[in-house]
Amino acid sequence: MAEDSLFSDESSDEDQLFSSTRDEMDASQYRSLSPWAVATLVLTLLALALFISMGPDGVFLYAPVQLAGIAVGLIAILKIRGNSFEFTGEKFARIGLAINTVFLIIATTWATIVYFTEVPEGYSRISFSTLEGEGVSARSPISPTVAQYDGESVFVKGYIHPGVNGLGNITRFVLVGDLKTCCFGGQPKPWDMIEVDLQQGQQVTYDVKRHRLWGTMSIDVTPHLAVGSTKEATGDVQLQGGYFHLEADGVK
Repeated sequence: MAEDSLFSDESSDEDQLFSSTRDEMDASQYRSLSPWAVATLVLTLLALALFISMGPDGVFLYAPVQLAGIAVGLIAILKIRGNSFEFTGEKFARIGLAINTVFLIIATTWATIVYFTEVPEGYSRISFSTLEGEGVSARSPISPTVAQYDGESVFVKGYIHPGVNGLGNITRFVLVGDLKTCCFGGQPKPWDMIEVDLQQGQQVTYDVKRHRLWGTMSIDVTPHLAVGSTKEATGDVQLQGGYFHLEADGVK
């Protein structure tokens, strides 16, 4: 009887062990991939795509995406560890967290180096926000602060207006400050555009990349048609010129 009881107890313990293992295996089959881990991967892929396509110029666009990916990745890891019987995907969250962290450091370092080395010697950096027509009137559309750039050597970054799209290699075009005007066209405000003439031997083709230009700025408020504007490219109404013109010494 003792032997029967002994073997019976061992058999019971073994059954409980296998039953527990089967329960754990069955439970793992019902765990779902954490939506936070999925969100981390989506943000990671989006940030990488923007990083590859835009380079250092797009850091202010994709850096917030990378920061969001880091935050979501940390949340994902905490939630998965707190609900390990319900969710999986910690590995994916950790990968996304690592990639976003590494490329955020690379992107910000790269953008910082470019910013402090991109302006050629002898040129002053300006932006389209520098040229905004705030505090001016119809009789005096150029403020004294902006007027000081007339005849000066300046460096500016912007996008080619699509008025020259399809014209192939170009030496004259309108530079605008944002992707909205760059991609969808339209008539920019006269202080939101710079008409550009490249030097002989220089040329570009239309694209949606941000370009760096440096040269001599001139200011003229006389109404005129914009350089590089054709009815074939812009439609029935030709692009009207703005206040600013750049005789470019170089373009990248």
